Amino acid sequence: MKVKVVSRKLIKPCTPTPPNLNKYKLSFVDERVPPINVGVVLFYPTSSNIRKHRLEESLAKILPEFYILAGRYVKNDYVVDCGDHGVEFIEAEAVEVELVDLLEIKEVLNDLLPSKFYLTDESSEDPLLSIQVTELKPCGGLVISVSVCHRIFDASSLGTFVAAWSNATNDNNHPIGIRPSFESPSLFPGTNPDQDSSPVRTTYDPNIVVKRFSFDKDAIAILRSKLSQGTKQSTRIPECVWAKHGGESRSCLMSQAVNMRSRTIPPLQKHSCGNLILLSPTPCFISPAETTNNNNNNNVVIGIERQLVDILGDALEKTIADCAEMFSPGRWRSVMMGPVEDMYGKLMSGEVSYSIMFSDWSKFGFYKADFGWGKPVGARIGTMTLENSVILLDNKEGDGIDAWVQLSRDDMPLFEQDHGIKLYTT
Repeated sequence: MKVKVVSRKLIKPCTPTPPNLNKYKLSFVDERVPPINVGVVLFYPTSSNIRKHRLEESLAKILPEFYILAGRYVKNDYVVDCGDHGVEFIEAEAVEVELVDLLEIKEVLNDLLPSKFYLTDESSEDPLLSIQVTELKPCGGLVISVSVCHRIFDASSLGTFVAAWSNATNDNNHPIGIRPSFESPSLFPGTNPDQDSSPVRTTYDPNIVVKRFSFDKDAIAILRSKLSQGTKQSTRIPECVWAKHGGESRSCLMSQAVNMRSRTIPPLQKHSCGNLILLSPTPCFISPAETTNNNNNNNVVIGIERQLVDILGDALEKTIADCAEMFSPGRWRSVMMGPVEDMYGKLMSGEVSYSIMFSDWSKFGFYKADFGWGKPVGARIGTMTLENSVILLDNKEGDGIDAWVQLSRDDMPLFEQDHGIKLYTT
C-alpha cells in the first residue's frame, strides 16, 4: 500500500474561545498518564457520495464545544493554551489497495494514522488532535483516522468526540446533542509534579508487535458456558495468562482500566472528557503445574482459568466500590493513587515478575460513527505499543470482541500457538 498526503491544514473553531477558557489546567490523572497519542481507525466502503468539505465544516462547528482540542500543550506548566491554534486535518490517497484486503490485516496500519503514538510533548506547536481522511484507490473506500494526545483525552473521550463529529457531519442542520464537559481539573486538581509522573516509556520499540485476535459470538458463548460453572461473571475482560519463557513459579500483576464516569456518587456528567480512569491491579501467582502447553512445559502460557476469572472479578468489584466513595471527604487521591503506587512498588521490589494491562474500548461506540454515508465496516486501534497489554474492541456486529494484543517479538509466536487461542480466535 502506497499512501500519499494530498493536503495538510489546520481547522480552527468556527467561533473564538472565550478569554475565561484560554487556559486549561491538567487534572491530577492527566499529569500522570503516558505522554502518547491514542487513536482509532474507521473503515467505510465507499467515498462516492462523500463531500469532504462537510467533514471540515462540521469539525469547525463542533470545536467550540471541544475547544481544548484546538489548543497547544505547554509541557512545563501542565497547561493547555486554548488559543484556537487548530486541529490537524490531512487528506491522503492510498493506491494499489482494496478495502477488503485491509480489513483482513491483523496488524496496525501505521500509514493510515495521522501521527505516531510516541510523537507527543515534542513541541508546544504540536496539534493535540490530528485527523487523516484517506481515500482508497481503485476501490473507492474511505478511512478516517483520529489521533489525540492522551494527556487530555482517554479512549472514552475520544469516542465522545467521534460521535459528536459524525453527528454534526451527518446532518448539519440538526442541533448538536453531545455536549462535552471538562470538569476533571476542578474535581481532581493537578499538583504540577517536578517531572513526568508516568513510568511508561514511550519511545518507539521495534521489538514490540501488535496483532488482532477475534472472538466471535459462538466462541464467547462457549467460553462463558465453560467458565460460568461456579464462577463469577463480573467482567468482560478475557480470562488469560501470559506466555513467558522459563519454568519457575512466578507472579504477575494484572491490571484493568476502569471507566469511572458512571460509577461515582454522584455520577460524573455523561460526556465528561479527560482522563477519568482508575487502575484495578491484582497479583496472580502462576506455576508451571497450573498451566498447559502441548509443545514445551518450560513455557508459562495462556490458559483459560476459572480461578483467574474470580481474581479479576474480585479486583474489579473492589475498584468499583472505591469509585462510589471517590467524592467522600479526603478520599479521591488515595482511591486514584493507592492502586498505582502498590502496583509499581511490587514491580520495583521484584515481588511480581511482570505486568499485564487490559483496557476495554468496546462500549465507546466507534462502530456507530455514521458521517452520512453509513456506519463503518471495520474499526481498529491506532498504534499504542505498550508491551504486555491488550485493548478490546467490539466487532461490527456488536456480538464479538477483537483483542489487540501487544507483545514482544519473542512472546507473540508463543501466544499465537497456544491451543486455546487457536481454538477460539480467528
